[in-house]
Amino acid sequence: MDQASLPKSITGISHSGFYVQDLDRTAEFYTKALGARVEWRNDKSANPLMKLYIGDFGLSIIKWPPDVPKFDIPHAIHWAYRVDPAKAEETVEYIRSCGIEIEGPVGHKREIGILNWFFLDPDNYRVEIEARFATAKEAEEVMERGKAGRREDLGLYGGDAVRRKLKAE
Repeated sequence: MDQASLPKSITGISHSGFYVQDLDRTAEFYTKALGARVEWRNDKSANPLMKLYIGDFGLSIIKWPPDVPKFDIPHAIHWAYRVDPAKAEETVEYIRSCGIEIEGPVGHKREIGILNWFFLDPDNYRVEIEARFATAKEAEEVMERGKAGRREDLGLYGGDAVRRKLKAE
């Protein structure tokens, strides 16, 4: 089937799924830091799981099965949440007030006017807050205000090689 004949019925992303060590800890993190709502939870299943929503995006979260080997979570696996640019700095400060270390703001290399802030969830998945400013000037002003607290030492923006180097130091 060629692309021209594909139906135009896909309207967006629904949810993503991942394993975590502790469902309670994860639910607390996402509800407190990002305002997620718990849609449902099943602790009686052979593989306990729950579904959270942040806005319209679902997180299908499964307790890490004991027979599945644990692994270092690569930089590429992450969740980015869009925030109203007028509320970006306030949102980031709230997340910091929850005791979460944040790297950013970081300007997007390929898309002018986009700023990102990065942090880790309790299982070391990378989480990102993204604001799309109307002009590059607005984004630059926010970058300048946030310069002192940027936290490049966290290595969350630079990828796996940067994180490995920082961990080794």
